[in-house]
Amino acid sequence: MTASPRIMASLDTLRENQGAAERIRRSDREIDKYWGSVVVEEPVADDLKVLVRADLKRAWYIQRDMEFRERMTIRWASTDYFRILLEDTIGKVEPRKFKYLYNKPTAFYWLQSAQRADASGQRTLTPKIIFAAIYEEWHRCYNAKPNIGYEHFFANPVRITSTGPSTIQGVINAHRYLCAQASSLENRGGGPVDNLIEQLPSSSQHYSLFPLYHAIIVIIDRLDRHNEDCKPESDGFISLRRLAQGQTVLIARTGTEEGLSAPISLEGLKSQSLPLERSDIITQEVDVVRVSLAAAVQFIVSLEVREDLAIPKTKDKLPLDTSLCPFPPPKGFEENNQVCHSPEAWADALMVAAEKYGYDNIPDTWASVRRVQAGLIREGFCELKLLPLAYRWK
Repeated sequence: MTASPRIMASLDTLRENQGAAERIRRSDREIDKYWGSVVVEEPVADDLKVLVRADLKRAWYIQRDMEFRERMTIRWASTDYFRILLEDTIGKVEPRKFKYLYNKPTAFYWLQSAQRADASGQRTLTPKIIFAAIYEEWHRCYNAKPNIGYEHFFANPVRITSTGPSTIQGVINAHRYLCAQASSLENRGGGPVDNLIEQLPSSSQHYSLFPLYHAIIVIIDRLDRHNEDCKPESDGFISLRRLAQGQTVLIARTGTEEGLSAPISLEGLKSQSLPLERSDIITQEVDVVRVSLAAAVQFIVSLEVREDLAIPKTKDKLPLDTSLCPFPPPKGFEENNQVCHSPEAWADALMVAAEKYGYDNIPDTWASVRRVQAGLIREGFCELKLLPLAYRWK
């Protein structure tokens, strides 16, 4: 039997061999086969432990991002059970869904004209790729480090049915009703609000309806150049950024601006605006512009940043949203979920478990030590990165 290669415990040895490794370029398949077959030589050197611990902390953040993105994907691209439906002009919503409005700067309304027909011929389908383009642009606006705690996101989707409003003013009116209902429930006190947040493990005090949410909405009323922008580029991938720049949406002020640090103006968007091309809009009555989806995300983010900066900072930092910590405690820490609630504690617990039971016997350290070693010779194995939201999207 051929012995499996052993992971060397010294980084110096690896660095000495780096030149040779660079001369022998391996395919991805060969890399996976090689690193998957190695055996960790113990005791692991201290300098390698330092890198493994840092790698595990990065893994903690990546797993939280993945959990958050999965939740938002379900909310935006799943069935109507997971999203708000607007079936009339008043805007009635199931009580359990009001939590979807909280911690968002705006709402994203899908008019019937921007929905695709399902098997029965009814317009009920909202293309997932639109959400993917929004997510990537939102992520980019925050330099890949957005606040993902307590359901915070760019917007919540609202699908308008065939019996819901079809005009911009009608959507604005319905939005006001939704906000009024949510505010009424929010102001009743702890009990009713706690019931609304019953599926969220964290305290309801960290959920609120932002003043900005009352003031501005985003509406998608058509799928622009959808077939053209969804064509793969020369590398075989569909560019979500190009789609966000080609797809247009409407941004409308609702006229409700109580609680804002300053009035909202759409004048700054006029240079980027396109013809409204809607017969239902009387510009003197409705303040609305048509811009690219990318410009809309950037504008809403800039408004939210403005409002955040205007709020006096308190000494108490918002506690961690532990619902985004889905990973189980390491072996030996099964009775202590707290170790999963910070990257430092989680990495330390994994290192303790690895030292006691072996690095190859703890799944996270098995991957981490190989990922670190592979990276030192410029190879990628079990890389820490968010996968595309769908195959062939970038």
